[in-house]
Formats: sequence, C-alpha cells, structure tokens
Amino acid sequence: MEQQRLTFRADWGGANLIRAAGWLSQWVWDNTPEHRLSTIETGRGMGDNLRAVGHGETDIALATPASFAALARDGRGPFDGDALPDLVAIATLPHRDAMLPVVRTELGIRTLRDLAEYDRPLRVSLGTGDPDGFMGWAGELVLASAGIAPEHFVERGGSVTRHEQPFDVIADLRDGRADVMISEAIMTPDWQQLVRAQDVTFLSLGDEEAGRLGAEYGLGTLDIPENYFEGWADPIRGLDYSDWIVATTTALPDETAALLARAFIENGEAFARGYRHLPLDYSPLRYPIEARLARETPIPLHPAAEREYDRALQKQEVA
Repeated sequence: MEQQRLTFRADWGGANLIRAAGWLSQWVWDNTPEHRLSTIETGRGMGDNLRAVGHGETDIALATPASFAALARDGRGPFDGDALPDLVAIATLPHRDAMLPVVRTELGIRTLRDLAEYDRPLRVSLGTGDPDGFMGWAGELVLASAGIAPEHFVERGGSVTRHEQPFDVIADLRDGRADVMISEAIMTPDWQQLVRAQDVTFLSLGDEEAGRLGAEYGLGTLDIPENYFEGWADPIRGLDYSDWIVATTTALPDETAALLARAFIENGEAFARGYRHLPLDYSPLRYPIEARLARETPIPLHPAAEREYDRALQKQEVA
C-alpha cells in the first residue's frame, strides 16, 4: 500500500521557507525505500502555518521567527484563545534577523520615546495587521513597548499603511511614501538600498522597551553591530526576529520525525551550499547547519527527533 504523502506548509512560493521544504522533501525521497512523496503547500510562513499544523491540516510547518512558536504553544499574543499545546519542533534553521523601526532623519526623531511624543502627522508603514501576520504584529509590539498604538498616528492626522511583504514596507520609506517604517529581513539588499537612498535614523530599543518585551511575551532582542548598514556607525538593538522553525505535533509518527531530524544531522550542507555565495552576515540562512544548533528550539522537540540529536551528539563527543 502506498504511503500517504508527507505535507509541508512553507511560504508564498518564492522565498526561503519553500527552499527549505524542498530540501527536506528530497531528503525524505532519497531516504525511504519506497521513495516517499511529499506535497509542499504555499502559506505565509507565519502564524497561519503554525495554526495549520496545530489543527492537523498539514504534517510539517515552517515559520519565522522561531520564537513565536512558543507563543503559539502557550496561547499568548496573536494566539490568544487558540493555544496549540501539541506543537513540537523538528529543528530550527539559523537565520539572524530583527524587527527595526526607522524614520527619516529630518524629523528629528532619535528614540522611540521621541516617536511617542511627536505631535505632527506621520505616515507609517507596517506589516499586515491580522493575527497570522507576524510581521505586522511584531511591528505593533515594538510600538507598544514605547506605549504607542497604530491609532496614535491616525489620531494625529497621519496614516498607517500595511503590507504583506517586508520589502514593500521598506520601499515605502525608501521611495518617500512613508516617514516611519518597521520591518525585518535586515540582511537583504533592500536595507542597504534604503540607507543609500534616504537619510534615515534607526530607533534602537532602550532598556525599558526591551524589558517590556521580555516581561510580557518572553521575547528577546538582537544587537546589530555598528556599520552593519552602510553609513550608520552606531550599534542598534531590535526585536529578535531570528531563525526558521520546522514544527510539527506529537501526532507525527516517530519514524518520520527521526528521519527529518537526520536531515539536519547528516545533510545540512546540501541546503547550506545554496547560500554560501553570500557573506555570512548578509545571508538569509546562516551556515553551517549543525545538529547542536538545530536542536536549540523555543518549544520542546518531538521525542523521536530529540533522540536522534542525542545520539548524534554523543557520537561526536566520543569521536
């Protein structure tokens, strides 16, 4: 009897999560006697994917940032009222990213507190504002850490524009359609193009804002070194938006979970080599892929995957 296809839910179809799903589906094909087939479904790569796997609509979900999977499991933030307690991880893939607020320098805004106190109209660009749109929710969270709601800008005569893709948010500021933006994908050329096209100021999270993010949601921050962005000499602290999680539920058979974990243990370079032409700090995937990092997940590992990592690391220690 032919085995049921393994289903992966990834991104819109042209970004990194779909590539990761393709790598894993090939690993399954190559390492099952019957050459088990997989189906890769498009998704948004955010809350929709985690809900899909949590509700049994797909076998494997890829999503970013990885830390938000803990919110999904616990029913917090965008998952309030829809906890996914059976959500577990196969692995994380390394990806260094942050959610950063940026303003036009001529406005004189230097901190998030300045932004909160600014009393003239501002055009703001953010990610989509639905519960599954992690980019929009995270942008609003950055604002909330400084006591700002999106309605604040509209009430003062400004506007809030929403986009599904981070690059459209960046383009609004770059092309003069916005005064303020909060976005991610900081390693992409779009950010360097922004700082070349406009005189902009990065608004770094202060200790108070960072503390609120940690206290309320258990979310961390990421420090971006000076000169990471062309012409910006100061370090920046943003909301940590790192890593891609490969998630499933406890219902996934042990044999399948173990097989997928072995891809990260034995075959990571097959995926990483597609990114090695990019400088490490400006690559969407941070290479190499290693078992010790893959197993560092914000939610519990599937027990069968955890056993595979334990065996692999024990072998490394003996060697």
